[in-house]
Amino acid sequence: MISWNAVVLAGDRGLTDPVANAANVYGKAAAKLQNVTLIERVITALNQSNSINKIFAVGPSQQCLDEHSEVTVLLGKHKVEIIQPAKGPSASAMRGVLASASYPTLVVTCDLPLLESSMIDAYCQQVINLDADFVVGAIDYALIGETISALKKTKYKFNGQAVCFANLFAVLNPQGVKAIEYWQQVEESRKKPIELIRKIDWLSILSYKLGRLSLSQVASKLSHKVDAKLVIENFSVPEFAIDVDSAHDYEVLSRHLK
Repeated sequence: MISWNAVVLAGDRGLTDPVANAANVYGKAAAKLQNVTLIERVITALNQSNSINKIFAVGPSQQCLDEHSEVTVLLGKHKVEIIQPAKGPSASAMRGVLASASYPTLVVTCDLPLLESSMIDAYCQQVINLDADFVVGAIDYALIGETISALKKTKYKFNGQAVCFANLFAVLNPQGVKAIEYWQQVEESRKKPIELIRKIDWLSILSYKLGRLSLSQVASKLSHKVDAKLVIENFSVPEFAIDVDSAHDYEVLSRHLK
């Protein structure tokens, strides 16, 4: 089995973080569901995975670590290398992947409370043989509703298919780093489908509004833009896109995990 490194994005928004505020903690990573922090859930899944070798955590912030000693203990227990987060998830992802300096590398956010080691192994096995430098996962929006109907997630409609994007990304080789460089340019639009598609090109926004733009077309256009082979792969694992990104998410998932 091919060995992967993993980069966990665990930065926080300080006092403005809605999840941290809902959980009464400093930093989303320290928010607890069933008395287990979000970052512990993801780190444990990665540590139990047969695919993952070394784990890098970009974040939490030093203040989060100072205020929540159990997070520091967890990272030390699993021998996670801690990297100070950059400003924004894409810059933090870049920092983590460059620190990993090994390929393939899995980039995952710290707020996927339903992620399990078997899902990580399945993801790694599915993408490793793709003709790609960088892989983005797409999840059928209906699957998320079937799993937890009360969740509200940003969805994109491509050629009749409504999807959410996974919070796991595969950087399969050094060329794939170029996709993260482009991610930094469009990051502010990630919750605004129309604005994000517009940044690809004007023809794409017209096709998108007419319901004629496909995921494969998006991948092709982005590959040309970033000068790297980007693949958008479909997954039937809703847990890849079930994150805790708002106070509403935190409330819903708290009820779900009781």
